[in-house]
Amino acid sequence: MYQLAAMKNFSLLLLVLTTSVVLAVADIPRPRGVPLFKASLYAPRSDNSWVCLDGTKTIRYTQLNDDYCDCADGSDEPGTSACVNGQFNCENIGYRAEDLRSSLVNDGVCDCCDGSDEWADGAVHCENTCLELGRIEEEKKRSLADLHERGSAKRAEFIARGKQMRAERETRRKVLEQRRSEQEAVKAEKEELKRNAEAAEAEALELFREQQREKDAAAAEEARSQDDSQTTRYEAEAAFVKYDANKDGFVEITELMVDMTLDRDRNGIVTVEEAKYFLDERDRIDLDSFYVLSWPRIKPIKMLAEGIFKPPMQEGEEPEQNDRSNKEEVPDQETEEESEHEGAYGEEDLYEDEEGEGEADVGVGTVADETHTEPDYDPETKRLIDLANEARNAFSEAEQRVREIDHEIRDIDDHESKDYGPSEAFFALDGECFDYEDREYVYTLCPFERATQKSRHGGPETTLGRYEQWISDGDKKYEKQKYAQGAACWNGPQRSTITEFKCGLENRITSVTEPSRCEYNYIFETPAACDGAATHDTRQRDEL
Repeated sequence: MYQLAAMKNFSLLLLVLTTSVVLAVADIPRPRGVPLFKASLYAPRSDNSWVCLDGTKTIRYTQLNDDYCDCADGSDEPGTSACVNGQFNCENIGYRAEDLRSSLVNDGVCDCCDGSDEWADGAVHCENTCLELGRIEEEKKRSLADLHERGSAKRAEFIARGKQMRAERETRRKVLEQRRSEQEAVKAEKEELKRNAEAAEAEALELFREQQREKDAAAAEEARSQDDSQTTRYEAEAAFVKYDANKDGFVEITELMVDMTLDRDRNGIVTVEEAKYFLDERDRIDLDSFYVLSWPRIKPIKMLAEGIFKPPMQEGEEPEQNDRSNKEEVPDQETEEESEHEGAYGEEDLYEDEEGEGEADVGVGTVADETHTEPDYDPETKRLIDLANEARNAFSEAEQRVREIDHEIRDIDDHESKDYGPSEAFFALDGECFDYEDREYVYTLCPFERATQKSRHGGPETTLGRYEQWISDGDKKYEKQKYAQGAACWNGPQRSTITEFKCGLENRITSVTEPSRCEYNYIFETPAACDGAATHDTRQRDEL
């Protein structure tokens, strides 16, 4: 309050001194419409001549304000409307001086509060309102000074809070740096454990695959034996039915003698002895005996006759081309089955490459796909897989903690790099967001981050710009911020926003306008913009 009283006394003293100075120099000769501080420019020369202010022409001193424009810059007619580019100065004692276009002089409208622009005989009479306007302006100045004084107290709180927040962030950053160092050591330890566990897992899986291949091969061999047995039985039954011509359930000697493929000595007939050989020296034989005793002797003869079976080659003989062709056409069943089993339990299905992308840490024991069926591992292999998965998960958690710490450090560094104004008064606004509603939209401002717009009736949020920098305007550096690179307008530029900060006792948006298409203007009141300086009449100070 003492500061406010001192400012009021200073303003009163300034007004008294200014009035005294004006009265003291009122008798200084100068043309009408010339301000006091320019009086020396309008002094006549010794020969009673005068030079236009632009220096292009010399005229008689009596030609000043003669209602005829002699100078190109209009400087010879400050008190008349003769020159379109001339200027008339309203002294407005008790208020503030101002310049008018000289074309407004004696136009029947009172433009100066002291009525000095309507001086001609017969012109409209103007009431002097300067003292009343000066009183109103002084009240506004006092109110503004009071606002700045009260706001400055809150601004001091902002500054203290900002310094505290910065100190806390610096302390937090040191803690994070220490924690990051510790977590990096944990991560390295977990990575070594993961590497060892995966090596043991890989060895166990390779052993498991080898055992599985052996089991699969044995199972395949057993299946082939069963298949061959079933095929042989089927063939034997078919041959028995064919030989049993009288359908009495037995194959007899005479029934075999009609099959010339059984002619062992190739003399054109099947003898009784030859027939008995195939019947195990019996006269007749039933199906079961035929399958056990006869068919093993008959089948090779049949295969030889059909070209399916060849007897062993004698020394010096070369295999026939047909034999080679037949042999090439018969696939290696064992090789195919081994290949199938290799694919069924191959590297891709049983183990994910730890250096791959996406599922790098998915182990054998991890269910990466709901449709995937885990092989029936033995207990030891399962134990090693579980240990490897635990090691992978532990390493992932340690790695994630390091990333989280790095993210927080970057966030602190981003805040520390911003300019928060004198004494960091605007620091406390960072991280806060404020809303403003009009009839159609809800506007949001998050200082030092972004400005947005959203319809009151719902829908997505539109970015009107992201914080870019303070805008300097002469010595006023911390009054405006620019927010750029917002969402693109339809067939237009990207949206941008200028935020003007004004002194206020609360943090709030007071208005939002769109002066140009896709360019927005926020007015934001905050104690951070209150500098405690009272406004005063700079014109009067200059004249002093």
